[in-house]
Amino acid sequence: MIKFLGKNKVFNPSILHRVSKNETIFDIAKIYNVNPKILEKKYGTNIYVGKCLIIFCSNKKYHIVKPTETIAGICKQYDISPKELLSKNNITKLFIGQMLEI
Repeated sequence: MIKFLGKNKVFNPSILHRVSKNETIFDIAKIYNVNPKILEKKYGTNIYVGKCLIIFCSNKKYHIVKPTETIAGICKQYDISPKELLSKNNITKLFIGQMLEI
């Protein structure tokens, strides 16, 4: 599931997590840097091996590159440096449809 926010197509992805042996809500929350109380409210404390949890990761945002966009333009839009954008995404150039972590 992808949630689009506004005209710039910035979104926060959801992650599907399959519970492993001996994992707790608190372990899973720590992995994804989310508040364990949110997961506990949604799923309770009774989770089991193999159960799938949908985790909304609000700590990361992404941008989909549109035609005519440039590295400089995207950086200006989000007030980040080109070096930071390129480093965070491990890229040297852009292509249309590319998903960039902001």
